[in-house]
Amino acid sequence: MKSRVGLGITLFLLTCAAMATTVIPMSVEELTRAASRIVEARAVSSRSAWNEQHSLIYTYTTYQVTRGLKGTAAQTITVKQLGGSAGGYTQKVSGVHHAQAGEEALLFVRPSEAADGTDVVVGLIQGNFRVYHASDGQAMVTNGISGAQAVERGSGRVTEYTGAAMPLNQAEARIRRAMQ
Repeated sequence: MKSRVGLGITLFLLTCAAMATTVIPMSVEELTRAASRIVEARAVSSRSAWNEQHSLIYTYTTYQVTRGLKGTAAQTITVKQLGGSAGGYTQKVSGVHHAQAGEEALLFVRPSEAADGTDVVVGLIQGNFRVYHASDGQAMVTNGISGAQAVERGSGRVTEYTGAAMPLNQAEARIRRAMQ
């Protein structure tokens, strides 16, 4: 009986862990090197749709680029992320933040492997820094989001992914240094 209870608890914990998005944390410098384009942008619109196989839902967010920090400077980019709602179904991916119109972001992106003209966020969720303003008016960025886990390099220890929060100008300075 004890072994059944132990097995049940183990299966429950594995199921819970499987529902979380797990990442190996990347620094701003690592994100910079991995991204083909880094932009500051404002979300303009968002839509979700099934892939051709009707097995996954993707959300496509169009951003108006306000400042290019790395790569070609397009006026708009479309970022494709897993999850969303389409045809009466919803697919939720823990830790993925789908922007609403008007939200500002610092995005580390690369072209989608689908070669469909869209970009994807580097590090799954880590290259999507939301911009917010502190009480003193200073522009801040954070890529922390609930529902994600981090695996520490070397130890393999799993913790909640809290991401990084910093002033926007500090993030920009780190990006510039990483590109030198």
